[in-house]
Amino acid sequence: MDFWIILGAIGSIASVVALVLPLQTKYQRVMHLVYGLFIVVLTTVAVQYWHQNQRVKKTERAAIVLVADRQTYSEVGFAQAALAFLEKNRDLYPDTYARAQKLCELNNCLGAKYGEQGRNSLEHAYNQIDVASALEGLLKGIGTLESGS
Repeated sequence: MDFWIILGAIGSIASVVALVLPLQTKYQRVMHLVYGLFIVVLTTVAVQYWHQNQRVKKTERAAIVLVADRQTYSEVGFAQAALAFLEKNRDLYPDTYARAQKLCELNNCLGAKYGEQGRNSLEHAYNQIDVASALEGLLKGIGTLESGS
C-alpha cells in the first residue's frame, strides 16, 4: 500500500475522532490537536519502518532469484551480476558489498583472462569459479534471511 494512502486514512480517522469528541474548553481543543498530531506522527513512523522492511524482503527475494538463475550466466557474468546487485543494495548490506569487492580484487575479477596480465589463464579461470561460488554463498546468505523469517 502506498505511504500517502495510509497516512491519509489515518489522518481522516483522527479528524473524525476529533469531530465526535466534544469541544468544551480551549484546553480540550488543544488536547484534541495534540492527540491527532500524535496519531499522525506515530502512524508515519510505523509506515516508514514497514516500508523499509518491505524493501529488505524484496531485496532478499531478488537475491534468491539471482542465485536460482546462476546457470544462465558464465562464472564472470554471475560475478558481475552479483556485484551489481550488491552495489545497488549497498545501503542495506554495506559489509557484504565491501567483502565482495575485496574478494573480487584479490582474485582479479576484472583482469584480462589472456594476454600480458593473464599469464596463467588456467589459474585465472579457477579464480573466477571461486569468486562466483563465494558470491553465490553471499547471496544465499542474504536470501536465507528472507526464508528464515
